[in-house]
Amino acid sequence: MSRNFKKEREWAKTKYTRILGDIDKELGENLKKKLKEENKSIASWITENAKKYLKQK
Repeated sequence: MSRNFKKEREWAKTKYTRILGDIDKELGENLKKKLKEENKSIASWITENAKKYLKQK
């Protein structure tokens, strides 16, 4: 059975939001390196920190 990419994309659009931003290259490289050492994805790190940030308000 082949995947229905259109259907998957529509589902993902209802479940997730894309957050993009440019940061200093050295800072970004260091962040990616540290996250890799901790076996974390950038998405999980953003989610974790967003929850902490929103609780502060």
